[in-house]
Amino acid sequence: MEWYDTNNVTSFFPFEFNELPNAKRIEKENLFIDKSNEFEDSFENNKKKLVIQANSLESLKNQLENFDGCALKKTSTNLVFSDGNKKAKVMVIGEAPGEEEDKTGKPFKGQAGKLLDKMLDAIGQNRKNTYITNLIFWRPPGNRNPTIEEINVCLPFVLKHIELIKPKILILAGAIAAKAILKENNKGIIQLRGKWQNFNLNNSTNIKTMPIFHPAFLLRQPSRKRDAWEDLKKIKKEIDLIT
Repeated sequence: MEWYDTNNVTSFFPFEFNELPNAKRIEKENLFIDKSNEFEDSFENNKKKLVIQANSLESLKNQLENFDGCALKKTSTNLVFSDGNKKAKVMVIGEAPGEEEDKTGKPFKGQAGKLLDKMLDAIGQNRKNTYITNLIFWRPPGNRNPTIEEINVCLPFVLKHIELIKPKILILAGAIAAKAILKENNKGIIQLRGKWQNFNLNNSTNIKTMPIFHPAFLLRQPSRKRDAWEDLKKIKKEIDLIT
């Protein structure tokens, strides 16, 4: 930790955006800003129809593999379920798979994934002590942003995913994941990032939750690396309290 505090924080990520011309273009600041609450209303309607009965990660994955309610499944190569330690106290949820993730069936395997690994490593985390997944389980064509309908279809599975992992700390990487899970339709990632929130799961369990910039966003906006590092330091302090 001391090295990052005493050196130029803007260079603690080794990649520069101009080295990554194919970086996934996500993280639109105004996504889901909708005063009609279309996202919340449609999710509530969808939740009534879709019941997730999985009681283990294996059964949840199996249910997703046999689920035909998301059109993205037809255009993708693989289900992208998770990576990392299923007993981890720290859980990361990103947005949607890209090309490399679709090929491998693992989340965060492209350039943004390499950056996420370095971000986690900076606070003593890695894929051996962290559980990683996405809000969307199949790659949207052309790496476009998922639609509200696609998010609503996947969200019940994501909430069950969180319930099964039972993390002590939940990290939401990017605006899409943060807004969907926290139901913060009228705030952007700039307003949400770096602030701890209590995510209430099934009206019984509160999970300390931190929205952060998505690594792909940082590849495009390196000036935000300083803010990202401040958020990571807050997460590190909380991890130290539970380990």
